[in-house]
Amino acid sequence: MKKLLSGVIILTLCLFFAPTIWGQAQITTGTVQGDVLDERGGSVPGASVEAKNLDTNYTRAETTDSDGHFIFPSLAPGRYTLTISKGGFATIVQQNVNLTVGQVLSIPVTVKVSSVAQQIVVTDVPVIAATTTESSATLEEAAIATTPVLGRKFEDLLTLTPGVSISQGPDGDEININGQRGIFNNISLDGGDYNNGFFGEQVGGQRAAVDITLEAVKEFQIIASGANAEFGRSAGSAINVITKSGTNNFHGSAFEYFRTESLTAATSDGKPLKNFRRNQFGGSFGGPIKTDKLFFFGATEGIREDLTRDNLSTTLGGTACPVASPVFNTNITDTQIEGNPDCQRQVLLNYMSTNFNEDDGKAVDHQVRNASVFGRVDYNLSSRNQVFGSYSYDWSKNPNQTFDVPSKALPKFRWLTATGTARFLPPNLTKLTSPTRGKTGPGMR
Repeated sequence: MKKLLSGVIILTLCLFFAPTIWGQAQITTGTVQGDVLDERGGSVPGASVEAKNLDTNYTRAETTDSDGHFIFPSLAPGRYTLTISKGGFATIVQQNVNLTVGQVLSIPVTVKVSSVAQQIVVTDVPVIAATTTESSATLEEAAIATTPVLGRKFEDLLTLTPGVSISQGPDGDEININGQRGIFNNISLDGGDYNNGFFGEQVGGQRAAVDITLEAVKEFQIIASGANAEFGRSAGSAINVITKSGTNNFHGSAFEYFRTESLTAATSDGKPLKNFRRNQFGGSFGGPIKTDKLFFFGATEGIREDLTRDNLSTTLGGTACPVASPVFNTNITDTQIEGNPDCQRQVLLNYMSTNFNEDDGKAVDHQVRNASVFGRVDYNLSSRNQVFGSYSYDWSKNPNQTFDVPSKALPKFRWLTATGTARFLPPNLTKLTSPTRGKTGPGMR
């Protein structure tokens, strides 16, 4: 009886969470479909269609139905080759099938009658655009890798799509899409909720300089309006970020960006930056653990920046205050205070020191200390079953970024995001039934 009751409870939970699970897995993948026709335009049922990922050799096979239609749902974004074969027909090898996240590729295939073994290689992809109600754009891996971005924040690349702008909000950059407030957007990372990871702040309201290293971002999709139900949650737009994974070849990268005051323009008032130095560095590495089966990928990025602002530590205006250590209503008149900016500065400093025991006459050292680490493991269980997990950790300590006084140093900021996705395609079924798990949360200080 207890076993039966336990089984009922588990089944109920699976049915309850199935729509959410299915939707989360869908947003990390794409679909390739098409129709196989003969030279006269007739359907070719029973043809074997094989999709092969060129980076991992992951292969999935399907058979066309009575209408000659085939479909590969839930394929990971990447480069594929389709092979279509049937007895009595020439084999068609369709190359250069590049699938991006959220994309539905419809590829028509025409096979020719042949009494001998023959293979025809097609390099052009005759894609039929599917009709959709959503307004979306996708930035692919090549564009992300080759587009220069100051600060290397992936959200700055969003402005390459229509209707997207970045505005300075009270707590950091705000992503405005079609005029919507940034708080209405829904940001996901590998299918998991990433809103807290992106909008999370240190005490004082300053966001981290980099929330996820750009080296780890494979591509992302922006759905400005009309998002499908699997995105949910948000009244505004959806930003869907997909990370890189390992392949059958070892590959890596390293970078260092250096800026100093001698290479930087002066401020708007013509003054050069003081003690300015910025180093942004990192790299990535990925490859196979077991060829064709198990892969890893890791990336990291760090920022070290210093900038000194004089603020109230130097003389204001062209003339120093003629009164030594001026104190309000004591040794200086209102006329002297109003007529000399430097007298105003010194009176204010003495007032803060006497009444609040604060020394606000020091120069302010703006520091940025940021580190981001990302890791991912992919496992091809079989031709119909895949699983991957990713982990992102961000550490930030940016004193004097929000409050421009040395006594207001902000504490450290830590954030981690862990997501896991499994894609299971039962035999003879094309419907996805895959559990996805995503978790985000602040680390402990």
